[in-house]
Amino acid sequence: MVADPLSATTPAWSETLAALIRRGEILTAYDQARAAIEAGDRSPAVAYAAVLCLARAGAADFARAEYVRLGLADLRDDADAVALGARLLKDVALASRGPRRMAFARASLRRYEALSRRFGGLYGAINAATMTLVAGDQDGARARAAELLKIPPSPGLTGEAAYYEGASRAEAWFLAGDIEAARDTLRSALAEAPLAYAAHASTLRQLEMLCRETGRDLDWLASFRPPACAHFTGHILDASGAAALDGEALRGRIAAVVRERRIGFAYGGLAAGADILFAEALLDAGAELHAVLPVSLDSFIEVSVAPFGVDWVERFHRCLSRATSVRYAAQDPYRGDEQVFAYSSQFAMGCAVLRAQTLSAEAVQLAVWDGHAAPGPCGVSADLDHWALGGRSQAIIPVSRPAPRTVAEASAERRAGQRAMKAMLFADVQGFGALRDDQIPAFIEGVMGRMADTVGGLDGPPRHVETWGDGLFLVFDQPIDAALAALALLESHRTLDLRALGLPRNLGLRISGHYGPVHLRTNPLTKAPAVMGAHVVVAARIEPDVAPGSAYVSEALAGALATLHGERVRCGYVGRTQARKGFAATPVFSLSRAR
Repeated sequence: MVADPLSATTPAWSETLAALIRRGEILTAYDQARAAIEAGDRSPAVAYAAVLCLARAGAADFARAEYVRLGLADLRDDADAVALGARLLKDVALASRGPRRMAFARASLRRYEALSRRFGGLYGAINAATMTLVAGDQDGARARAAELLKIPPSPGLTGEAAYYEGASRAEAWFLAGDIEAARDTLRSALAEAPLAYAAHASTLRQLEMLCRETGRDLDWLASFRPPACAHFTGHILDASGAAALDGEALRGRIAAVVRERRIGFAYGGLAAGADILFAEALLDAGAELHAVLPVSLDSFIEVSVAPFGVDWVERFHRCLSRATSVRYAAQDPYRGDEQVFAYSSQFAMGCAVLRAQTLSAEAVQLAVWDGHAAPGPCGVSADLDHWALGGRSQAIIPVSRPAPRTVAEASAERRAGQRAMKAMLFADVQGFGALRDDQIPAFIEGVMGRMADTVGGLDGPPRHVETWGDGLFLVFDQPIDAALAALALLESHRTLDLRALGLPRNLGLRISGHYGPVHLRTNPLTKAPAVMGAHVVVAARIEPDVAPGSAYVSEALAGALATLHGERVRCGYVGRTQARKGFAATPVFSLSRAR
């Protein structure tokens, strides 16, 4: 596959928007493009930016509507606009099945044919060949690929530009039925940009799709996958520090596992003991270290590092200073609630799985384990059990340690007021504030009524519901129930005939979601059950950045879904929310059904 047209130097583009999109800051780019449009700028460059952002954010239906509304569909002589229209149809085709898939594949094919005829180059030609295959014509796809391979290589290309041209030719060789040539061409392409992992992942996903279309085994792609992404976990030192998890033998075993499993990216904690040993080995091997801490930095050091000596504190800070990123499951100090450590581990697991999906890499768990069951909700055995639910690979390094305290002894030390893990959704309807008063009854009966019917028909219903105006707050016990509810609400809203209800057609439902520990209380004023806490605020802060017709979720919810439910839903990174009112920008992911 060739690069997206955005990767080329296009004078018509606003360089500011182009730079944001290249960095993956889709939300910020969309907000700026939308603001420009609302201020009266209807230039093709700004319209293209807005629609491309919507497409990459997973808002396929809204992107197609905006493509028409903003006049891009009429720009037959604009290569970027024609390519984007073809891409939007392709996205729908690949997300569909049966006659709908075939119809959209043929429509996309016609657009790519027009692009190729009018502007030449590999981009339109290879996509036309691919969509011919998706439309059910394997012989036609083979013939198109053979013609493409006659096009002479572009002179003077280097880096990612050379990679994309080579990857496109590899795709053409695959369609032509010559796997050996595809393998050799892809190997040469990778050598042009060996560290362009995002570009490699895009190619791998495209080739995986082609393998599924043709029934070919995916094994031939194994050697092209990037280094593995890992979650690492292990025991903290015991209370006395006497049975230190240290020493040359254990360090050597950890280093060997990191090397043998080709770990290039790793997520986990930094407690004194096995965590820090893993971190040191990963850094020594040149892997990216991503630290995930359960509580505020000072509190974590006080509880999980400092009790075991100054040397461990120094090693902690050395690792932290070299980490590629640092995440906090919570910014609060530790108050005796072990649930936050379990949540932090699950958060780190989700980050590892999401990164593996983004890179089309393997996800593996590395563990130092003494073979004993954890006495509470957190611990190495709990981490191993949770990861195993997803059926992914594990590499366990056994160590000999005394058995831990009993569950009863551990429970006696827990403090009151523990939180519960919940998945939360916030939803509202963009455009509600502009409705006339005489339109409110139709909105309540038609739009809110449809929401009520959808929620009432869920297999996994919410355990808590609140509503105000056009707003909806739903709380679920399981992340997958929240995800399926969000998708059901979006799909139900799309079927509404807003015009027949006397309502504006641009009323777009937007949904945000998060997963984390919350307080289950009773509201002193209303005497009704209440769900409260900092993690409720996280879910609420995402909603203003959601594109209409979409659901965006936090990294924590996306990771929980990817770890255990990747066969049912998909979460694609779309950027960071805007920082508002003292709240830092946070990564968000678009939610969709798995293809």
